[in-house]
Amino acid sequence: MACIFSTMLRRLRLQRLVIGGVAPDSNLLVSNLLKREIPSLFGLRGAAALVVVVYHYCLAWKICDFPGYYSVTLFFELSGLLITWLLLKEIELSGTIDRKNFYIRRSLRLFPVFYFVWMVCRLGGTFPGSWAYLFYVGDYFTALTQKYSVLTVAWSLGVEEKFYLIWPQVVIRASLSGITKLLITILVIEPFYRLGLTMVGHRNYTHYAFDTSLDPIVLGCLIAILAKRGWSPQRWMLNPISISIVIATGIWLWKCTELVMFVLAIVLIYAICKSPRLLNNGVARFLGAISYSLYLCHEYTANILWPFLFGDAHRFLSFVGISLQIVLAITVATALHFAIERPFLRIKDRFHPRSSCVPTLD
Repeated sequence: MACIFSTMLRRLRLQRLVIGGVAPDSNLLVSNLLKREIPSLFGLRGAAALVVVVYHYCLAWKICDFPGYYSVTLFFELSGLLITWLLLKEIELSGTIDRKNFYIRRSLRLFPVFYFVWMVCRLGGTFPGSWAYLFYVGDYFTALTQKYSVLTVAWSLGVEEKFYLIWPQVVIRASLSGITKLLITILVIEPFYRLGLTMVGHRNYTHYAFDTSLDPIVLGCLIAILAKRGWSPQRWMLNPISISIVIATGIWLWKCTELVMFVLAIVLIYAICKSPRLLNNGVARFLGAISYSLYLCHEYTANILWPFLFGDAHRFLSFVGISLQIVLAITVATALHFAIERPFLRIKDRFHPRSSCVPTLD
């Protein structure tokens, strides 16, 4: 890992490039990040959300277990990359970050659907950590109590919300080289921090808490920073055969969290640069559009709405039951997206910096 970073930094020192001096055609990562709608990100979000849904439903129906939780790792990397890129672009355009508008955009993007789903869950009665999730500290509630509910998935929102609060303050004050060193330091220290907690008996804590979930977000931030400083992906990162080998390695060694995190980062870079058709068709884009609502509501639809509609779910064969639950979750998420998300997203777009180069996918 250290060798990879040192190689990147050596190339950066030799190139002495900044984003404004990079010809778009010479760097696929930069040219696609500069687009108003970044290719593949809708599809990646949709695929990641769907994997989380299938993972939880398969566990509930006791069919199989697979590492679907790595989808959250990908979500974190996406957030780190996209938010950092947007902040850097805003600094380049205006010389600063309008933090008020940034937090307004984040609030309009995240709060409406989340609080609606929270209220619907609360109408069914109190559930573990309801007030913690209301104030976006569900990550620490779950980490410290190991209690779960229909809204446990919102632990990841608590992690991201803290990132949104802290990161703009860092980006506006530090140089790119300083931020790069900070991010690499966190990437090196974080695994040892989790290992130390595990060794003293707090392994469960490491799965949810903000302070133990930083490295995938940080890795996404680092990709954006390096791209801004002129780094371009090496050829092997854009080769379908190489990516297939990387993915196969990640599957083979799936219990190695740090390895899988870097595998997903390479897949993310490839997806942005090469824009695979699989991630850019109508279905993938639709799932990406409703991914946030789908992520939030799928446990509620399975544990509350499904029993209400079907009663004894064991009448179904497992694969039929899971399929119907997925359809139900997508239906509810679609309704949430069009009824609640869309109107607030239109308002949110008014608070973007005025530039055709600002992505709309944040």
